[in-house]
Amino acid sequence: MLAFVGCDENSAALFRSTAPSVDERFILSMQYNDVNGYVTIQTHDDEYNVYVCTDTHVATVNTKFQAFIQRYREDRMCPVAICLGDLIEADHSYWWFVDAFKHIKTNPSKPDTMFVTIGNHDVFYNQWHNYTQYWPTSTYYFVVETNGKNRAKDLFICLDTAQGTLGKKQLGWLKWILEWGDTQDFRHVFVYSHINIFRRDNTYADISTVSLEETYELMSLFTKYKVKQFWAGHDHSREEFTHGNVKYIIVDSMKEEDEKPAYMILHIGKEINNTFHTLSDSI
Repeated sequence: MLAFVGCDENSAALFRSTAPSVDERFILSMQYNDVNGYVTIQTHDDEYNVYVCTDTHVATVNTKFQAFIQRYREDRMCPVAICLGDLIEADHSYWWFVDAFKHIKTNPSKPDTMFVTIGNHDVFYNQWHNYTQYWPTSTYYFVVETNGKNRAKDLFICLDTAQGTLGKKQLGWLKWILEWGDTQDFRHVFVYSHINIFRRDNTYADISTVSLEETYELMSLFTKYKVKQFWAGHDHSREEFTHGNVKYIIVDSMKEEDEKPAYMILHIGKEINNTFHTLSDSI
């Protein structure tokens, strides 16, 4: 039995897990990636939007997540959305999360793409097997290629921090990807995961996070290889700050019971503009 700090601030939750370790999950993810490759998304313009939500904690009701899906599908500038983990609540079925997509009208003029990262709720309730039925890899990257006048490539890297650590194998892979990316003339590099590297307010001691050693290593790598932004969830409370020219963002949660479920939109072009919205906002 392992005790970990839970997702609700200032409270501890007890988890039982038979999931593979982070190194074992990494090996399984690489086996899938080696066979299936990595995704490249094409856009018509040099500027586009990415919608980011986190901590949906879907149980059986998912109207707010459905509303988020509807919004990004209706945005003709949005080729992709991302959910930063804790997709489902505790030991509930992943069917409820996936089922949300079935009840939304698809915009026929755009693709329907959402990437996810794995959260602690997606591992500690023996959900790894269920998770991989829908998302066979928890560590991966994808590329967005723009086909406008100025043509550009942007790199998005997903890390598995569901158990509060990257592990040696995944950290080595991240170094390799960043080194490779440095030779590919990417316009922007983004990294995202579920658990934040650190936060600066007084909830830090009560929220699971990566070790200080990994934090220092990641911050050094992000600065060295000119990562523009790192996004995470887990804390259910927004925070933004910049260190070493890297912007670190913790995105608000979007649980069904949240009074103001929030999400982030990135407008990506030569510059990057982050805006935050609630589902009550008009876009």
